[in-house]
Amino acid sequence: MHELKFLLDADMPRSSADILRALDFDVKDVRDLGMRYAKDSEIIAYAQRTGRVVITRDLDFGSILRYPDHPGAIILRLPFEYTAKELNEVLKDFLGSVNENTIQNAIIILELGRYRRRPLNVSTK
Repeated sequence: MHELKFLLDADMPRSSADILRALDFDVKDVRDLGMRYAKDSEIIAYAQRTGRVVITRDLDFGSILRYPDHPGAIILRLPFEYTAKELNEVLKDFLGSVNENTIQNAIIILELGRYRRRPLNVSTK
């Protein structure tokens, strides 16, 4: 099992959790936690408390000004008409092409054929 843990946002296909588990990642889906309609701030707080990186299509999760204690995120910026299968393929390809250190303590913007990484300042509280 990988050290990295994920929190799947409600705007992602449920099948994404299956893909992540097949890759041996620990993943929780907000819908299974009773957080389907939770505010972004509540999702960030849960992810922070549980040490999980958020996987989402919601660009608001990339705002470190709004969420200064950010747990990290992978934000998929792909065409709106992409099917669940296409989203999952992009996610799977990305996770297979980088090491966990690339994802930890960062905001990752995942686009077609590339990704951008913005490191987070990790406080030592």
